[in-house]
Amino acid sequence: MTEWLYYGKEVAMQFGFCANYDEKLFRFAAEAGFDGVELFVPNTLVPDASGLNRQNIAQQKAALEAAGIRALTVFHFANYADANAAKARAAVSSMKKAMDLAEALGTKIVTCNAWVPAGVPFAEQLKFYTKVFGRFAKMFEDRGMQLAIENCPHGGRNIGYSPWTWERMFDAVPSKAIGLEFDPSHLVFQFIDVERALYAFADRVYAFHAKDTQIYPHVLERTGVLGKGWWKFRIPGYGDVDWTAIFRGLTEIGFDGNMIIEHEDPIFHGGRREEGLRLGLKHLKSFVV
Repeated sequence: MTEWLYYGKEVAMQFGFCANYDEKLFRFAAEAGFDGVELFVPNTLVPDASGLNRQNIAQQKAALEAAGIRALTVFHFANYADANAAKARAAVSSMKKAMDLAEALGTKIVTCNAWVPAGVPFAEQLKFYTKVFGRFAKMFEDRGMQLAIENCPHGGRNIGYSPWTWERMFDAVPSKAIGLEFDPSHLVFQFIDVERALYAFADRVYAFHAKDTQIYPHVLERTGVLGKGWWKFRIPGYGDVDWTAIFRGLTEIGFDGNMIIEHEDPIFHGGRREEGLRLGLKHLKSFVV
């Protein structure tokens, strides 16, 4: 855990990365200096979130404790808008199981995507979101927990991809139990001002995905935004995100949540994955005392 100053007050920030259930990876996290992980559910131990029970929850907790790290958040990625109606209902129902897992692992934050039907008008997507996340809001309020929506567009399947949609989502479901897992990388390739978005939604940032995006102007000027190959995700510090502005903003809004590397850098993949995580952590920690 790293401490940094917010108007003279020490603020604690913990660093982690997105992870499936993997005891070897948990041990690496501790050795590399991470505080914890954002634990996926479903995962390799529990392929279906509805299958979470006391026994496998205890096993996940024991594995994290044995490695000397903790779950900073639990990421529930079942699809609430699955074309298969039974699977969609199961995804909604399994959110309670994800909450049980999070509480058992010592975190009050569950993260997710705000899945909605793709290829339909925004008004229909917002109606779907309001129904599903209105239900979630009550569940999280009742247990004093928070649900943080990651802002990856997912080709139009996640309604929570921009400040314009966030405004409408938070108007439709005003509960403060619902917020953001703020990820600057997805704003960069949409040419959205990251720092302004951070300030505008300061009271809704409950977790932070640390991921970078590198844009290739020489490719973009030939392909246009509808083309391919003009941007790619990078580890923190290797793209176009202004991390000085990010940490300035986080300091000013008093953010004391978790910063989680979402490692999708195609350069540091395979045998170089751990190298990428180490480099990303080193860069992020260079901004704190």
